[in-house]
Amino acid sequence: MIGMLFHGPEVFDTGWAARLMTVFPGARYMLAGTMSRTALFDSGLQGVETPGTMCSPAAQALATDCGVILLATCSKSTEAGLTLGKIVAQKLETAQPFIQAECAGMVYAAHGGNCPPDVAAALQALGFAQTDSPQASIDTWHEGARLYRRMRTAQRGDYVLVDGIFIGKAQGGEVVLATEGRRIVEVRGVDVKEHGLEKIERFGGVDLANAKLASTAQLRSDAVDARISMSDGQGVVFIDHAGMHVYELARECAGAVTVGDDTTAVTADILRRFGVPVIGVVDGDSDSLHTSGAFAPGSVVLTVKADDEAGLRVQKEIFQGGTRSSADFADIRDRVVALLAPEVIDRADH
Repeated sequence: MIGMLFHGPEVFDTGWAARLMTVFPGARYMLAGTMSRTALFDSGLQGVETPGTMCSPAAQALATDCGVILLATCSKSTEAGLTLGKIVAQKLETAQPFIQAECAGMVYAAHGGNCPPDVAAALQALGFAQTDSPQASIDTWHEGARLYRRMRTAQRGDYVLVDGIFIGKAQGGEVVLATEGRRIVEVRGVDVKEHGLEKIERFGGVDLANAKLASTAQLRSDAVDARISMSDGQGVVFIDHAGMHVYELARECAGAVTVGDDTTAVTADILRRFGVPVIGVVDGDSDSLHTSGAFAPGSVVLTVKADDEAGLRVQKEIFQGGTRSSADFADIRDRVVALLAPEVIDRADH
């Protein structure tokens, strides 16, 4: 059996996921990534597993019962896509053939083992041409107490993310990060956003050798049609970092408090697909990672001077330091508005 792994929203938005599923029926389908899951939902495709993991663990899961792994991507460039595929293949702890179909360049490559003739024939029939697997690996080294890691695929102006958290914009050329323990202490080739580094540290730091480093011009194209499926959840949740867990929350909650401009934009755009409103606490420093965001009716966005501090106060005083309240959304909204009233600069109701 073929295990097909989708990575990135573009493979769904361009229709390639649907084409590949048609050509490889009966495969085991899986995806990795937050925006990939949004794109899958909008596509209406069924039968794709959503384990909520990054690419390498998902590939490893497929390897448990699949004889061939086929990674399907539609990356910002052929080089970036194939580099990702090679790194994922190197982490795979099995001997199955690992093939990648990079839809952006209409090429396929065997990163591990040989491409089975039937898989090659099916890809060639779709217009893919075979190319060589690149020489690529996670580039790390030590200097004293510091661990360094290099990324070579970031283009000038790209958003640079560490485990999904934005840390700045690429200057062009290589990006280098260094950590001491789990704390990022040096960043090269990036116009750094200190707020992002502070957030990473607040979440416990980063395992640089195994972290997901990514660069992208935007999280997802603006030209997409959102599919709506109303939720019947209860209670309100507190979210200060948008991730795969948002989808589980969408079915369980009636509303959310979100902290941060981009976290609010991404989370609200996901939750509006389920009719779930948000109370956004922002400070107006959006990095424009996600420009197509919209809000469910009943949402409100409060602009304050410092959203992190305001968010922590909301979590402490309204959520008692936790991440969930059984109160209804209207009650939580009124309490948040009252609590932050002295520092609200602007309010937008949706």
